[in-house]
Amino acid sequence: MTIGIDLDDTLIETTKTGNKYLKKFITDKSISDYHDLSKDEYLKFYSLYLYDIQKNAPLKKDALKVLNYLHSKNIRIVFITARGTLGFSNSIPITLEYLKKHLVIYDKIIFKKNHKSAAARKEHVDLFIDDKEKVLDEVIKVGIKTLRFTEEKLSNHDIVSSWCEVKRYIDKLIGEVKNE
Repeated sequence: MTIGIDLDDTLIETTKTGNKYLKKFITDKSISDYHDLSKDEYLKFYSLYLYDIQKNAPLKKDALKVLNYLHSKNIRIVFITARGTLGFSNSIPITLEYLKKHLVIYDKIIFKKNHKSAAARKEHVDLFIDDKEKVLDEVIKVGIKTLRFTEEKLSNHDIVSSWCEVKRYIDKLIGEVKNE
């Protein structure tokens, strides 16, 4: 089995960390999420803080434990990420160093993929995990099972809100339901 996984807001707490930097960037308290900035402001924010965010954002709770478990079950782990796009090519070495520093086990990483379905299909991904509905809508169209990592209650995809839920979902998928 091969699992494709997004990095930002799926494996790593990117938005929460980014929004802490947002407080340094703007005085307008009506904007609480950097994704709500205008395109120009967003790019300006990114140019100032992107690399710090990518270096300092923590892994989501239990992510490392679950990835190690999946690896022990001979499940292939492929990260497919948009990192490295928008001219921020330093994201690639920063990400590789981050994964090494945090002892994240994976088999392959694919950068610069805003549209992830073709890469997922090429890697023979059986299940793709992402936080974005739009990405998963695209991935499911190529016949890949999808799982949305979100706190939201509505989705066109199966939903999980923790890495422990990811583990339970995959255990059921592979027929190895076990108690934690």
